[in-house]
Amino acid sequence: MQKIVLRILLLFLVLIPLSPVTNPVAASSYAQQPPPGFYPLAEAAAVTLYRKEYPGGTPDYVLVVNLAQHAALQVLTGKTAADDDSGTEAAFTPQPMDTFWEQFANNQDAFCVIGGPYFPNMPFNDRLGLKSDGVLRRAGASSGESLPALLMLEIWNDAARISPYTETAFQQSTARVVIVGLSPQENRQSQAFISRSLAGVQDRDGDGTYESVLFFASKTTRQADAIEVLRSFGASEILLLADGEAAQINCQGVPYVFAEGRLPAALGIAAGFIADYESTLVRHSEWPVAAEGESVKVEIVVRNNGSQVWQPGEVYLANLRNDWGVGSRLEINTPVAPGQTTVFSFTSQPFERPGVYTSQWAVQREGRNISTRPILVNAVILPEELAARKQELEAQIHEWARQKLENIEELILNWIESQIRRGFDRICPSAALLPGFALLAGWVNSRLSRSQKENGYEKHTFRSR
Repeated sequence: MQKIVLRILLLFLVLIPLSPVTNPVAASSYAQQPPPGFYPLAEAAAVTLYRKEYPGGTPDYVLVVNLAQHAALQVLTGKTAADDDSGTEAAFTPQPMDTFWEQFANNQDAFCVIGGPYFPNMPFNDRLGLKSDGVLRRAGASSGESLPALLMLEIWNDAARISPYTETAFQQSTARVVIVGLSPQENRQSQAFISRSLAGVQDRDGDGTYESVLFFASKTTRQADAIEVLRSFGASEILLLADGEAAQINCQGVPYVFAEGRLPAALGIAAGFIADYESTLVRHSEWPVAAEGESVKVEIVVRNNGSQVWQPGEVYLANLRNDWGVGSRLEINTPVAPGQTTVFSFTSQPFERPGVYTSQWAVQREGRNISTRPILVNAVILPEELAARKQELEAQIHEWARQKLENIEELILNWIESQIRRGFDRICPSAALLPGFALLAGWVNSRLSRSQKENGYEKHTFRSR
């Protein structure tokens, strides 16, 4: 009891100067406009904690994490019985939320810790998979298990996604951090006013990439009300992260939503940074498809992710490898303010041979890269025989890209080979056994490898089997 009283006093002392009646934290130019009643309570680069008061009730808190500005998430766990770092077999030892904060506070950018995924007294907690830095921390549920509807939050360096959980999707995810929680369709005492925490993802600029992760926490709220708050902040997809004594949040050492319950796992949120000059890729023609003898049209959209205005002649798109006849750089025509986007577009010279060709670009300022990562454009040039299947391949590539698969080049080459093989099979079911098929495969490979670096093109060839 004494510990609870001390925590309440600490929270009271901290919140007095942060009250909206006195001097609330001013939101930066990068903070989004919150819904009515919410105000910024604490803020650092790329992270903002919002609060809303209710007469006679407890506050709601929403933490907005902007991955595009280098905010980061980390899985925190108690030690295992084996006292090692695998965490895949032994259960995590529960510990107080204060302990998680003390551990995470060693990170100089530490901003918040939030409890979960965990649902007290539920048998499925050990089946809520966790990955951190690509390393399995807790194995996920098997496909044959009877469990509630699960979702997984995948977090890359600059993007996130919430999608249905499957054992295969969890194991094959390329995300740096993967957290498994419950679907909001699950009824977790939905009409009861209890402690809850939820997570959501937001696409602030409508470019198709979820660059913001939102966390909701409250001491007393109904499930539908919590979901509605995240929706009002722009969340498109939502998962349930914790409830009961597990739904806790501590930011900068202040336990805004706390309980005496111990937790096996929590999430640490670190602030990011805003550079003077930085470009982030919004979207681009990553896999344009054409037939041999044709050109490809390329569009690259980038955002000024820094704090300074881009000026024409100072900032430009530079070719780093294989310009496809376009030239060494493309210019901007007007100034680009922080947060604004600009579009570069060009048409390549015709490609004479089928294959997969790669061109590399980067936004530069006075000869120095300011892109967060290289911009790769991979042109897929089909043999004449497959020109009519171009749209089919484009649709397939779009689906592979949506799944964030890493071996798209290999999948494309396999698709092209299979189409050629299928064409032979329609003519003669045993064509693969005939010398003619081997000759065609050799002919394709010879055409593709005849000039592997010709005209500065880098290409990949089809493989005969």
